[in-house]
Amino acid sequence: MAPKPSGVYVERTLTFSCPSVDLCLEILQKIDEELVLEADIHAELKLNKLVFKVIGLEPNVQSAMFKLKEFLALYILQKVNPRHGIDTNTLAKYLKKTVPLDVVAVVIRKSIGVSADVRGSMIYADTDLEILLGIARKVAEAQKRVEQMQLPSNVKKLLVAAMAIYNVDHREILETLRSTKLIDENYDLKKPWSQILDELSDLLGLEEVA
Repeated sequence: MAPKPSGVYVERTLTFSCPSVDLCLEILQKIDEELVLEADIHAELKLNKLVFKVIGLEPNVQSAMFKLKEFLALYILQKVNPRHGIDTNTLAKYLKKTVPLDVVAVVIRKSIGVSADVRGSMIYADTDLEILLGIARKVAEAQKRVEQMQLPSNVKKLLVAAMAIYNVDHREILETLRSTKLIDENYDLKKPWSQILDELSDLLGLEEVA
């Protein structure tokens, strides 16, 4: 019997949420077929989550965890297709934050000129996942700047969309809205927020930022 390798044995756990149970099962099969690791890996399916336990010498476990995370991220990028729809929970898992889908759709349409629409809790866009996530992250960053402000939700949506599209400060947008009488002293918009957004490029004298 070969001697047991010397070193510190450790166990690490990785939990991964799948868009569906079927995809979880597909991932398990692909890991078994394609992934070569220097540590022992045990996987358990819990609802739509995979729980991996990686056991072995500490350097081998660190290497295995890195390979496993990389494999999962790349596999999901290949499998999740915005053209077939992405639900709000799946998008939130990537962003670590919930963003308004209607705002993301508007920003996609105006920023890259492709179709994007929202049906229920799903967003459909004629682009790939990486581009959609990049735009959604811009929306999330803009949302973070205004979410604590005491403003109506439609005003916040307008600000977030405009900031993501034009890369302009929310204070400049609000000042433009006031000076053009598109918003009153109570922050009530005089038109639907999406309609005002269409007018902002001329009012601000700016172009969309890709």
